[in-house]
Amino acid sequence: MKQKFLLEAVALAVVLLLVAPTAFAGSSCQPGSGPSPMQCLVTNGSFETGDFTGWTLAGNTGFTGVTSGAFYPVSGAEDGQFFAYLGPIGSDGSLSQTIATMPGAQYCLSFWFAAAGDNPSDFSANWDGTPVYSVINPNTGGVWTHYTFTVTGTGSDTLAFLFRDDPAYMALNNVCVSESAGSCSSPVPESSNLAMLFGFGVFNLAAVLGVGVRRKLI
Repeated sequence: MKQKFLLEAVALAVVLLLVAPTAFAGSSCQPGSGPSPMQCLVTNGSFETGDFTGWTLAGNTGFTGVTSGAFYPVSGAEDGQFFAYLGPIGSDGSLSQTIATMPGAQYCLSFWFAAAGDNPSDFSANWDGTPVYSVINPNTGGVWTHYTFTVTGTGSDTLAFLFRDDPAYMALNNVCVSESAGSCSSPVPESSNLAMLFGFGVFNLAAVLGVGVRRKLI
């Protein structure tokens, strides 16, 4: 028992040392230029209530929730203490929120996402039913990765994430929609090659020591 505890403690320490230098500073919801961030229109975008308050969870809701601390595939939240873990089996779950906007105005949709290439899995971000990002077996190397997209308001718009991860989980945090002073689209998500390398190293270490890799009992 003591040996197992020591291995877990060592693994956690290594995870923190590897991931901490690759952390991304600042809030995700800062499109445009200026002395301060623009107002984020998403309610509970970082899930800091500890649950899905402000969101509608639908479809396959299994193995989906809000947590804090280390939980596969990440070592902790990107922003604050909490984040969403996403892992329905066999079919998609959805997480959505309706947002009041100005018709015709441009907005910056921003979120942080982490995945490990689990197969089968899928993830998409949708604005009024149209995908702005969609991927099969997404893989960020287990590190938080920042995605931004420009969307257009209609007066009342629905932001929805669809997801499935049969073997394990994906993670979502720091979701924001804010009025854009210009294009905020980023064709290449913010995630360094070094962070990707560290992420894969963390996965391999966790797999060997049995730490942080939470598989499901189907």
